[in-house]
Amino acid sequence: MKLGFIGSGFISKFHANAIQQVRGLEIGGILRRGGAEDLASYCQKKGLGDAVLYNNITEMAKNVDVLAIYAPNYVRVDIMEEIVDAVKAGAQLKGVICEKPLGRNMVESRKLVQLAEDTNLLTAYFENQIFMKAINSQRQQLIAIQQKMGPLSLTRCSEEHAGPHEDWFWDPIRLGGGV
Repeated sequence: MKLGFIGSGFISKFHANAIQQVRGLEIGGILRRGGAEDLASYCQKKGLGDAVLYNNITEMAKNVDVLAIYAPNYVRVDIMEEIVDAVKAGAQLKGVICEKPLGRNMVESRKLVQLAEDTNLLTAYFENQIFMKAINSQRQQLIAIQQKMGPLSLTRCSEEHAGPHEDWFWDPIRLGGGV
């Protein structure tokens, strides 16, 4: 299966390294934006696939099986809209992956879900923090409330890491809240 990377920054290299552990998966393409040449060279040297550079999503979507959105939060809706256009133009994608967060807010997150549903694309959401101790502790504490009031639609919890690694991460408009 050929995977196309949309985004070639910090997190993309982590995913590229992880692909070394997955049989039958290769990086078939990378959208040509900042850092794409370096990532493509890295992938080719590691034997992770051809990692062909594409100038646009529609072109890449015709040549890969799955597209992975690893781009900054503030461009994800636009990217998903381009993916939908590519599918409507005949791209035979099997699915789309989105790295966390799904959107900067609930409106954007719901928009991404709706766009995927409109094209019947299989989706995968890459979120590792749902397994963190602080998150699981909060979920356990809220069980009684959910039994009385119904399922949660939004909850907040804090957990820190060593980032951020890009300037856009410090801009609250481009970062959003992470949903």
